Amino acid sequence: MKSNTFKYILRVIVGIVFIISSIAKLLSIDSFELYIFGFELFSLGFSYLAARLVIAMELALGIFLIINIDSKFIYWVAMTVLSGFTLFLALLAFAGNEENCNCFGEFVNLNPVQSIIKNIILIAILLLSSKLSSFNLKWKNIWRIIIPIGAIATIFIVSPPDNWRYENYNRGVTLNEEAFREGFETSVLPQEINEGEKVVCFYSLKCEFCRKSAQKIGTMRRMGTFSNAEIIAIIGKGEDSPDPERYFEETKLDCSKYYYISPSDFLRITNGSMPLILVMKDGEVIEKFRYRDIH
Repeated sequence: MKSNTFKYILRVIVGIVFIISSIAKLLSIDSFELYIFGFELFSLGFSYLAARLVIAMELALGIFLIINIDSKFIYWVAMTVLSGFTLFLALLAFAGNEENCNCFGEFVNLNPVQSIIKNIILIAILLLSSKLSSFNLKWKNIWRIIIPIGAIATIFIVSPPDNWRYENYNRGVTLNEEAFREGFETSVLPQEINEGEKVVCFYSLKCEFCRKSAQKIGTMRRMGTFSNAEIIAIIGKGEDSPDPERYFEETKLDCSKYYYISPSDFLRITNGSMPLILVMKDGEVIEKFRYRDIH
């Protein structure tokens, strides 16, 4: 009896880790989506879906580990998931990847090697909890259905994928066209923006979503799913702004030129909302995007 209690406590620890991992990913879902998309294996829309299914899987698995029905089956599912994640992380580590693997979203920064160690510890705890007897809960078949469906529904209700709401987001994209035109007349904005095809990115280099939009557009362009026109960045100059060269190197956005404008001009043109992405042709704005509706 004491042995079974000890094994159950160990199983609960692993379950709690899975649940915490799922919640942390959900709270930083934008980063997790970009992490998956950044491998350039899946479309942006599929990356939105995959991110949420992984989170739902971890949430459901954590709950199953805690309520302890179908103990042997859930044990092997958890072991398979952890082993699969560990193999994936080992490939990243072998390739020299040292970025945050998003195991706990943006809340705990773990590189692949550190996350492998964490997984090995969890696998060891699982091994110690093997042969745990299942609980005799009522309505097992109902729990088997409710938990996975409930986990998926909860994740998609709390955080619907952006591609479900592109039209709504796009309606909120505003450009102060008067200030934009005046920018060229007063030389606040470079005239070359009006020449040929351009992607004009209004960025504050301290803005979280500006950085994420740079990452997203950079990946899309490498996959051939966004305009391949020359990128020009218009940067709202602030004190202690990051170095633009390093910024674009880190975000992997192929920005050819960047210009600084004053914060007041930047805020007036963008109506105080950033980032603002303009796809232009011969001086005409063809498309406008914020972060959420870039596609």
